[in-house]
Amino acid sequence: MSEHSQATINYRCPICFSREVDVVLHRTANDQYYCTKCSFAGSKTDIREMYRELQKKYRFAQVRLTLKDIEQL
Repeated sequence: MSEHSQATINYRCPICFSREVDVVLHRTANDQYYCTKCSFAGSKTDIREMYRELQKKYRFAQVRLTLKDIEQL
């Protein structure tokens, strides 16, 4: 294997991503990430927490819900 085979992880801005705009975050020297399009700045844990909140928005995207299922929620 090549010694350069490790891929870098590119994080997307969770605020822009929730608005359906795809913006890659830039990293500073002290492992903080910032967005050039909006005012978001945070760490990896902040980004992952916001990603989990976004996943809740699309949790039923692949599931067909009936009216009875919706009433039970």
